[in-house]
Amino acid sequence: MAKKKKFTKIFANSWVKAFLIALVIIWIIRTFLFEFAIVRDKKMENSLFQGDVIFINKLKPGPRLPITLLSFPFFGNQFPFSNTPAYIDLIELPYFRISIQAIQRNDVIAFNYPIEHDPPIDKKTVVFKRCIALPGDTLNIHDKKIFINNLLINDNPNCKYRFRIKAEEPLDSSFFAKYQISEYYFIAKPNIYDLHTTKQLSDSIAKDSLIKKIQILKILDMPMFTKLFPFSPYFSWSTDYFGTLIIPKKGQQIELTSRNIYFYKDIIQTYENNSLEIIQDTVFKINDIPTKTYRFKYNYYFVMDDNRDHAKDSRYWGFLPETHIIGKASFVLFNADSKSKRYFKSIE
Repeated sequence: MAKKKKFTKIFANSWVKAFLIALVIIWIIRTFLFEFAIVRDKKMENSLFQGDVIFINKLKPGPRLPITLLSFPFFGNQFPFSNTPAYIDLIELPYFRISIQAIQRNDVIAFNYPIEHDPPIDKKTVVFKRCIALPGDTLNIHDKKIFINNLLINDNPNCKYRFRIKAEEPLDSSFFAKYQISEYYFIAKPNIYDLHTTKQLSDSIAKDSLIKKIQILKILDMPMFTKLFPFSPYFSWSTDYFGTLIIPKKGQQIELTSRNIYFYKDIIQTYENNSLEIIQDTVFKINDIPTKTYRFKYNYYFVMDDNRDHAKDSRYWGFLPETHIIGKASFVLFNADSKSKRYFKSIE
């Protein structure tokens, strides 16, 4: 009987050890190599769709070490079926990343949403967007066309825009289903609709016998500083006429002015954790020291949604800090919607 109890104890201990070792291995893989996340919105259509389960490659740009030390692994930000945080933010470690491979323009990247201010960096919502400009780049958007360092950048063919059509007769859902259009709206009589689709599909729609006219919608240069970055009356930018804007680069020193302080005050205060006092738009104190310059501690990026006219990207909230980047979105494992047939699709 004693031998049986001893055997049971050894057997139980071996399973506990194996279970703990497995948890450690999974934690190492999730921290340093890859993890998965679900697309929660439609802002990256037609590249990513709501419900897509994405494989995130952390070797690009390199694994970010955990910031919130007291976290329950494998639960995400909240415990299942509750609003209770799966972490305690009493101890937050400084940002550190093992740099391996640089992010490139046109990469679709996963990151923690910077405009959420309450959670720790690594506990903010995971979102996906396309990298448009890199640290040190100069960006300008004119008439929906993107220029990086004064060179025109070709759009990804998956990018969607808002078009307005005038039809010969009222259109029903079968017409939009024919062109795989999920976002469309009746605007006014007679038979005027708005829809979101790619430029390639818009050419096909233009040839349809039911369509009299189709045109892409543009938001002209106008005062929208209350809605768009940098939220300043000095800059009357729109989503289609945006910039010129220099993307901050680590180690770069800038001269602070009454105009560019609107670009960089969030960086100075929030992302790089300094105190900032602005006196009559001309005198700047950083950490209580008067200064006319600032040197950036981190690299920053400019990201955009592929659903360009139904977006919430850097045009709305500003620069993406490197501290918030998780990794590159490499491919779609599957879509959580059982009706979808998206499996193991590479993300371009």
